[in-house]
Amino acid sequence: MADKLIYTLLLLMLVACAPAGEAMKQGGMAEQQPPVHSADVEAEPSQLVFEPDHVDGGSVKEGDKAVVFLRVRNAGDQMENIVAVTTSCGCSVAEPEQRLLMPGGFTRIRVTVDTFAKENDVRKWVELTDAHGHRSRAWLTLEVTENPHMVGSKRSIFDGKCGSCHFAPAAGKSTGPAIYQAVCVMCHGANGQGAYAPKLAGHKDAGLLAAVIAAGTGSRHMPGFAKEHGGPLSPDQIAVLSRWLLTLDE
Repeated sequence: MADKLIYTLLLLMLVACAPAGEAMKQGGMAEQQPPVHSADVEAEPSQLVFEPDHVDGGSVKEGDKAVVFLRVRNAGDQMENIVAVTTSCGCSVAEPEQRLLMPGGFTRIRVTVDTFAKENDVRKWVELTDAHGHRSRAWLTLEVTENPHMVGSKRSIFDGKCGSCHFAPAAGKSTGPAIYQAVCVMCHGANGQGAYAPKLAGHKDAGLLAAVIAAGTGSRHMPGFAKEHGGPLSPDQIAVLSRWLLTLDE
């Protein structure tokens, strides 16, 4: 009896000291693999590769539609599916010629950019999402030149697809940073440092800023953003935004 008791105790000790994986195998249970998190999936590169991932679309007159083709290759060893195509703003529409790509296969993305109220160097991006949730992005640039035929145009950046960037996002925003991010940043740049439009950082007169934001400059590039002029901003939003702009350093 004593020998059997000692043998049983030794057996229990050996099982307790075995690595977790070995113990599970001895018990007939499969080892559990660590879960795959969505962040891990997004971090993995897509096999849908833009070649090249930066394209110069050349020069186009303001108001004309610019058409640029982007080339995409399936760099993997399995068939890939383009499940979504998004662009940096509503003025750009991207359409793949085909969505299913065999390994090594190619397709083109036709990108049409509405250049209304744009000028000088314009930069846009196009992003693809595959069936695994992986994304890839390409950039295109355009040189938008002056078009005399646009003088006197009744069209506004608050109309149509342009309104998806310059009008709709302002709804419900109540703080300076939120309002600026919604309808100003795409033209005036991060922190008011300037981009397509002049910089706003460094101004010291909130009243002047409020007046320009409300009534505009008389240009189709900077119309009045006040609701009374057809824009998206209320008097309170304009006041909050103007005061916040004074806090930006040059």
